Amino acid sequence: MKLSQCLRFSVLYAAAGVTFAQSNKCLYNSDFKDGTLIIDQPGSYKLCEDIIFCPSNGINFAKATDTEIAKAFDPHDLGKTKYMKNEFALGFFAAISVTADDVTISLNGKSLSQCREHALLQRFFALIELASSPFLPNVGPHSFVSSVFKAAKNFKLVGPGVMGLSSHHSIHGNENENVQISGVTFKNFEVGAVSLNNVKGLEIKNCDIPNNRQDLPVLGLFSAALNIRSYLDKIMKSSEGQSLSLTIGGTNFTVNDIYSALVKHIGNVFRDVMNTGSINPTHVEEYFLYNNPNRVIDGPCYAFLVHGRGPAVGGFGNVQSTDVSALSTDVSILNNNIANIKCFTNEVLASVVNGVVQNDARGSVLQFYHGQNNKFIGMIESKDAQGTVTHVYTGNAVLNAQLITAKAIITTSIFKDDPRNQINVNTIGFPLLDWAQGTNPTFVHKFRCNGDSMHHVIKGSIMIRVDDTQGFDIQGNTINNVEVLSKSPVELCADFHVGASVADGSDRMLADIRGISVASSSAYADKNIKDSFVSHNTIANFKSPSAHFIDGIDIQGYSEGITITNNYVNLDAAVGDNPNDKWVGLRIRDSAQGIFTKSNNIFVQGEVQESRRRQLPEYHPRSLEETEWPNNGCPYGH
Repeated sequence: MKLSQCLRFSVLYAAAGVTFAQSNKCLYNSDFKDGTLIIDQPGSYKLCEDIIFCPSNGINFAKATDTEIAKAFDPHDLGKTKYMKNEFALGFFAAISVTADDVTISLNGKSLSQCREHALLQRFFALIELASSPFLPNVGPHSFVSSVFKAAKNFKLVGPGVMGLSSHHSIHGNENENVQISGVTFKNFEVGAVSLNNVKGLEIKNCDIPNNRQDLPVLGLFSAALNIRSYLDKIMKSSEGQSLSLTIGGTNFTVNDIYSALVKHIGNVFRDVMNTGSINPTHVEEYFLYNNPNRVIDGPCYAFLVHGRGPAVGGFGNVQSTDVSALSTDVSILNNNIANIKCFTNEVLASVVNGVVQNDARGSVLQFYHGQNNKFIGMIESKDAQGTVTHVYTGNAVLNAQLITAKAIITTSIFKDDPRNQINVNTIGFPLLDWAQGTNPTFVHKFRCNGDSMHHVIKGSIMIRVDDTQGFDIQGNTINNVEVLSKSPVELCADFHVGASVADGSDRMLADIRGISVASSSAYADKNIKDSFVSHNTIANFKSPSAHFIDGIDIQGYSEGITITNNYVNLDAAVGDNPNDKWVGLRIRDSAQGIFTKSNNIFVQGEVQESRRRQLPEYHPRSLEETEWPNNGCPYGH
């Protein structure tokens, strides 16, 4: 058959709804020029050159205005109709989105990474998303599913090759089945190399993580600035929005004023970072608000994360779900090398009004205190002779944008039925707005601690985390040289985030390290056949000066049917077995049952079996009354 006839029959079959599997299709940079590559046909694909994901639409960044920079990678602002869907409300969430079953991607000795420009301006991202959306329906700070959520099944990623720079994950997914990842080098990711929720069948083997990203210039507050911008755009384009303003300290700020200040921040940060790698201190407010002193991600930090259904944003699992469909199953993490990881958690004090954390329309916490500088943000606190505290709003580019967006949500219909700029997670109301504008002078902030910039529960840093999983093997892995740079907790709170799995909710974990954490997990479904295993792992050289707890292996919650054998843990060669210090080779909670620890393990820093002073409620809250957030739970999950 001639090639022309082949092509003609392919077109006819495609028109009839027949899908052809690809056969070893080459992927080039040209496949990504418009944005996310959506793989919606089964087959084998391979990288045929190093891929740098950078869908900038040909913008000349050297000559671009602040507004052009702020919109540079936004598919909606660029009019890229293919991506103007709910799934892409936060921008290009992935370089590759796999929506087909039976897909194999060979890195073929090449690399896949984000460009530096996109990594700075797209703070939520995965190099490969194993679904049509990064969130399940009705989960997250937005409804991310336009019609049908499609998760990939029977996916393989094969090395050798490199998964490089990513502003969040290398690989992320929900509800996947039969995922195999082998022989891959992961480096320069910010949050984690692999993060999968409710995966049925996973094997990660013979992979290498030589480092995570350690030149990150910005804190999470910069993400809040980026994500609120499109709301201001919508307000300015609306007839109702033209009259909106904020009166701050007697000065009236229009929405145009607030928008200009916000995009100026974005433009200044972008140019500084592209030119020198850091924010220039001469941009005083930008440096104060966004500069990352530790140069690593200021939130959760993992190598491999396996979790039950929904994002892993709450505390550690306490009780395994009785809904087997919501559990990850049959997980193998074998013979991987993890080294030279640095992390830090920035505790963000969440302002609480009438018991509700104040989140903006994208789920970001309104930040009024800088935990790294120990200074208030956008307000002044004073005390009179009687010790009465008063707070006066002074504002900044981000807070003003968040507040005027909330004002538009409350007082206008600008965002009604807007699929892009949704508003269901906004909790800012008149008490905060009136205080900011000087008409509620008796308002005083109450802060809730133990959360990050999205009010996710702080859990420290964990290299291999397995929660809500039935049947797993964690064997033959090496974890070496992990450092956490977190400061001690902020001491301004009497109220703490619900969901931490420790008995004392005020015992925050922001500087703690766990090499391997297993929570609410169990043996394989047929427990007569096989226990779950943590075996033949080597864990060494952990450092965190401010930690309350540094652990090699931690078995948490109501876990059962786990054998721990032939592991070597030496967290610090200068530290021995002292039950009263923070170093613990193996910790098993009393709530865990049927945990078999064989004598062939070596735990230089000893073993501890802890009692729990009280039992906490089951992991994710089950009703709106039990949770701190609207939208069926926290901003990023049920």
